[in-house]
Amino acid sequence: MKINIGKIIKSYIKDRIKIVGLVCVFAVIPVAVSALYLESEAPAVYSLILYALILVTAGVVDFYRYYRQWTAICRNLEVEELYEISGISAESELDKMYLLLTEKVIREKSELASKTMVSVTELKDYYAQWAHQIKTPIAAANLLLQAATQEKFVRELKHELFKIDFYVDAVMNYLRLEDLSSDLNYENCVLETVVKKSVKRFSTQFIAKNISVKLENLDVVVCTDGKWLGFILEQLLSNAVKYTDFGGRISVCGCSDPVKNRRIIVVKDSGIGIKSEDLPRIMERGYTGYNGRMDKKSSGIGLYLCKKAADKIGAEIRIESKVGIGTMVFVTLSGEDRGNITNL
Repeated sequence: MKINIGKIIKSYIKDRIKIVGLVCVFAVIPVAVSALYLESEAPAVYSLILYALILVTAGVVDFYRYYRQWTAICRNLEVEELYEISGISAESELDKMYLLLTEKVIREKSELASKTMVSVTELKDYYAQWAHQIKTPIAAANLLLQAATQEKFVRELKHELFKIDFYVDAVMNYLRLEDLSSDLNYENCVLETVVKKSVKRFSTQFIAKNISVKLENLDVVVCTDGKWLGFILEQLLSNAVKYTDFGGRISVCGCSDPVKNRRIIVVKDSGIGIKSEDLPRIMERGYTGYNGRMDKKSSGIGLYLCKKAADKIGAEIRIESKVGIGTMVFVTLSGEDRGNITNL
C-alpha cells in the first residue's frame, strides 16, 4: 500500500483549518489584552510562545491519530471482500455512530451473501436430484418403445410421460418459489374447482393403481391463490398415489376451523403411512425418511416444496400418519372462509 503523505497533510489541513483558526483567535486575544495593559511586552510574548508550543504539540498528536486512521481506512479499502473493519477507532460519539453504521452495512452484506450461497447450493442440489429423476422415466419410455404389446405399451408410456411432465412442472415451480412475491394473485376461488383440476391431472395414475377417489364438502368459496393452492394439492396427491397400494383409497375433504373461520383441506390416503419419528422432519428439504429410503426414488423435495409454497401464501400444513393405516395432511388456508356457494 503506497501512502501519499502530501495528500494526507493537505486533507488534514482542510479538515482542521476552522478549528485551528478558532484556537489561534482565542490564543491571540488574551495575549493582545495583556500587551495593552502591561508595560513590559515579555509576559505577552512568553504567553504567545507557550500557546504556540501547546498548539503545535496538540497538532502533532492529532495529526498522528489522523494519519493512523487514514492508513487503516486505506487498508480496509484495498480488501477485495470486506467482512469486518480492522484498525479503525472512533473517539467522538458521532464517529462511533458512523463506525456502527458501517459495521451494520457490512454485517447485512455478509448475511445476504450467506443466504445467496445457501440458495444457490440448494438450487444446484435440486437440479441434480431433478436430473436424476427425469432420467428414469425417459429411460423407461425408451424401453417401452421396444414393447411388443401395443395396449400395454400405450398405457405405460402415458404413465411415464405424465411423470416427465410432472417433474418439469415441479422444477419450474421451484424456480418461481424463489421469488413468489410478484406471482401471487389472491382472489375468491371455488375450492371444488381447484381440487377437481388437481385430481383430474392424476386420473391416469388412479386408474393404473385402481385407487378410488372421494371428494367431500368442497362447494365453498375461499380467498387464496388458486394456482399455488393447486400446486400444493398436486404434490400431496403425488405422494398419496406413490405410497398407496393397488386398490387403495384417497379422499380430499373440506372442513372449517370454527375458531379462526378458516377453511381446512384434508388429503387422506390408505397408504403405507409414515413412521412417527419421521413426522417432525418430513417437510425438511431432502429428508426422505424410512419410506424414501425403501422406495429409493424419493428425492425429499415434494413436501418441502409444499411447505415453501404454503408459507408464501400464508397457509399451514400439518401431517398425521400411522404406519400401515394411512396419512392425513391438513392444509389450513390463510383466507377467510366465505362459506358454501349456495349461501353466498
